[in-house]
Amino acid sequence: MNTQSKTTPNQELIQAARTGLIPNHDSGWLGGFSNLFNKELGEWFGTHRWLPQSLIWLMIINGLMAFILFIVPLMDPSSVLPPQEAMLEAVAIYFGFVSVFGVIGMIIIAQDEIIREKQSGTAAWVLSKPVSRSAFILTKLLSNLIGALVIIVGLTAIVAYGEIYLVTGTALPVLPFVSSLGVLMIGLVFFLSLTIMLGTLFEQRGPVLGIAAGVYLGSMIFSYFLPQIGYILPVNIQDIATAVALRQPLPVMAISQLISALILSLVFTSVALLRFRREEF
Repeated sequence: MNTQSKTTPNQELIQAARTGLIPNHDSGWLGGFSNLFNKELGEWFGTHRWLPQSLIWLMIINGLMAFILFIVPLMDPSSVLPPQEAMLEAVAIYFGFVSVFGVIGMIIIAQDEIIREKQSGTAAWVLSKPVSRSAFILTKLLSNLIGALVIIVGLTAIVAYGEIYLVTGTALPVLPFVSSLGVLMIGLVFFLSLTIMLGTLFEQRGPVLGIAAGVYLGSMIFSYFLPQIGYILPVNIQDIATAVALRQPLPVMAISQLISALILSLVFTSVALLRFRREEF
């Protein structure tokens, strides 16, 4: 009996160390939130993960931008544009790349967040401690949101700002440009929360990845035949962000689209919280 009582805490400490957690005794709706949040955020910035992630996104977004803005004009001098047109093209290229590659990357990153924890047994072990299920879901959302904000959007935006200045000789107004990054984040939040929700509804990665990607690709395709879908789903994020950055008139559906995307993100998060509360391990 005494041996059992001594070994169990040691085993728990070992398991906690493996998962990056430290013992705490919080309780309530957000019990264990700070502990889990530090663990999840540490997976982005507490390890070497941030370095390959940064290099990948810089190569995909800023590398392709550099090729189009600097290499293509050298290969075809007739493609050189006047400064104003070059500014519009450069800004549109950046927001187009982030809205496409960023969403795809967000889906790929998030599709495994809940499934992996359930299949490995980590979720069952963590939730057997004084940790709430709400905190488990919310820390997944917030940590990935911050990771995307810093690396996918923030880092690439700084480099893109310099690239745009080099190709046009004009600096974009900072405040509108920063505001346009907020527009991009709304699109990423929509697909992040959708993917996390799907992770609570399914037990395999296939449906999660397939449905999330299907919503993205399907909405983009259907928007050509049914433009009204833009009042509900974030299908024109790059156009809205470009208009904000260049202080141009917003597309007709812009306000409705952004508000709808935020509301749907809250709905997805609420469904994820409710479904995960009923999860049996």
